[in-house]
Amino acid sequence: MIDFVGSHSYVAFVSVLILALSEAIPVVGTVVPGSTLILAISTIATAADVNPWVLLIAAIVGAIVGDGLSFWLGHQYHREILRGWPLNRFPRLIERSARFIRRHGAASVFLARFTAVVRAFVPLVAGILRMSSGRFYVANVLSALVWAPAHVFPGVLAGMAIGVAGPHATELALFVLAALVLASIAWHVLRGPSRGSSGVSVHNAVGDDYRTCHDERGNQYRPGAR
Repeated sequence: MIDFVGSHSYVAFVSVLILALSEAIPVVGTVVPGSTLILAISTIATAADVNPWVLLIAAIVGAIVGDGLSFWLGHQYHREILRGWPLNRFPRLIERSARFIRRHGAASVFLARFTAVVRAFVPLVAGILRMSSGRFYVANVLSALVWAPAHVFPGVLAGMAIGVAGPHATELALFVLAALVLASIAWHVLRGPSRGSSGVSVHNAVGDDYRTCHDERGNQYRPGAR
C-alpha cells in the first residue's frame, strides 16, 4: 500500500480533496467518515514520502469548495431543495442546523466545521436562510485554515513514525488504518440514528420557527424581508 501511494501520489491528493469536500455535503458528510480517512491517508502518504504540504493544500481547498458548494445550493434553490430526496429524510438535522445558525450567526459556519452531525448541513441551511455571502466565506476560509492542519498534521506525524519502522512499515500502516476505521465506525454506531423526527416537517425546520439569520452587522433579519 505504501509503495502504491508513493508511486501514485496524485491518488492521495485527490482522495484528500474529495473527502474534505464531502464533509460539507448534506447526508454524505454524515455517512462518510471523511475526517478519519483524511487522517489515515495523510499517515500512509507521509510514510510513502508524499509531500505533506500538498495534502494540506488539498484539504484546505476541498473544505472551502465543499462548504461553498452547499451554501450556493441553499442560496440558489432555497427551501425547495429540502423537499426532495434525500434531504426530506432528515428534518431533525435541518432543524438542528437552523437553530445552530440562529444561535451563533455567521460564527456558526466556523463552529460547525468542528461540530459533528450539523457540519454537513449548516452551509446549506445558511444559504437557504440568506446569510451574507461575505460573512459566510470569511468564516468558511478561516475554519478551513484551522480544520485542515488539525486533520492532516497528526497523520503526518504518524506517517513519520511509521517511516522509521523499517521492514514493518506496511504492517504498522495497515494497523493504524484499521484502528482509525474501527474507531470511526464505533463513533457512528454509538452516536445512534438522528435522521427522522416525528412531527417535524422540512418546512417547519427552516420556516416558521427558524426564519432568521444575521446581516453584515450581526443583526437578525427575516429572509425575504429585505
